[in-house]
Amino acid sequence: MMKKSFIPIHSLQERNSRGLEVKRISINTLAAEELVLQTAHRDDYYIFAFQEQGYSKMIIDFKEVIIKDSAILCVFPGQVHYGTMAVNTIAWFIAMDVVWINEILRPIFDQSNATYKPVTLKADEAKLLTKHLLLLEEAYNNSKNLLFNTLTLHAITDAYLSIFASFYYSERQDPLHQELRTVAITRQFKKLLLTDFRKKKSPSAYAAALNISPSYLNEAVKQTTGSPVSYWIHQEILLEAKRMLFYTDHTVKQIAHTLGYDDHTYFIRLFSKTEMISPLQFRRKHRK
Repeated sequence: MMKKSFIPIHSLQERNSRGLEVKRISINTLAAEELVLQTAHRDDYYIFAFQEQGYSKMIIDFKEVIIKDSAILCVFPGQVHYGTMAVNTIAWFIAMDVVWINEILRPIFDQSNATYKPVTLKADEAKLLTKHLLLLEEAYNNSKNLLFNTLTLHAITDAYLSIFASFYYSERQDPLHQELRTVAITRQFKKLLLTDFRKKKSPSAYAAALNISPSYLNEAVKQTTGSPVSYWIHQEILLEAKRMLFYTDHTVKQIAHTLGYDDHTYFIRLFSKTEMISPLQFRRKHRK
């Protein structure tokens, strides 16, 4: 894989002004699509993928994801990913900007963005999704012939995402009841973390931004996720560091500066302590 000075970011708006794209692909074996699939990149949009049948593999932020038979999977903005295998695969890829996602549904997806696991569907569930996707595809391809095409697409998209979310939620929900306030706080923290991890490095900084005490934030996040605030801050920083170490040729000092560390030796100590391997050792190990 060719290394670059940056990780490519694919923009949906650059190729589709509507901010929505509907594709159905069929691959017997990974052949003509190989180059496209194996180009590691980020997207600035969500992908709600549905594999009707087949066997495929992809890498999402250094984790191998295996998708068997009929299953659904979300790929989130900012995640570095690429495909590595597809055999007898038929799959749908619905790409959309955040404006297309109902505000009620979005938290269901955003709370699961650290799992990287597809959700296997039963035959009747897959049939239901296929039915709605065929309708969405028809409306998408013939939108110029519809008087209220945007409203129509929004309605069908909402229906598809509602069904998608119900399967996702039923698979991932915690069997133990969680107080809604702690879940809401955790969601707000993780949303802020995704955008501010380069600037905010302490639990108190996030607590101040959310207008709550550091102890209350930590209690809510730990109750909801099982890990404290500091863990998630470090995980987000180190994940971005790993991305840059593998996919770019930036020096460790440059990466540390990009991540908000003026003292790159402190960053090296943090990385080495958490990962049990130095940044350069990580680069060499994963580039073999």
